[in-house]
Amino acid sequence: MELLQAELETGRQALGGLDAEGAWRAFLRFAWLRFDLTDTPDADGLLFQYGTYAFDGPAVFMVDLTRQFEIADRQGDHDHFLQVHCELRFGAAPALLALGSFDSW
Repeated sequence: MELLQAELETGRQALGGLDAEGAWRAFLRFAWLRFDLTDTPDADGLLFQYGTYAFDGPAVFMVDLTRQFEIADRQGDHDHFLQVHCELRFGAAPALLALGSFDSW
């Protein structure tokens, strides 16, 4: 989490003032960082998804950038996953609503 936050703060502006392009560029830098993980297909993954949702109030258009890590136990077997998210929320403008939803690993 701290590594993604550091990438987001690289532009030296407050996180609240970060635009979508700045967040995307920071997430890409974070995605290129390498970690010592198990050598399995699910050890390190990226998820990009967007859509209109109303989880905790009025509908908003959300873009979610996620990096998922598989955490192994001492024997090298799967224990759990750890996810680091960067979530961007926008007003439900007609042009954004028209995009529908999408996700890709």
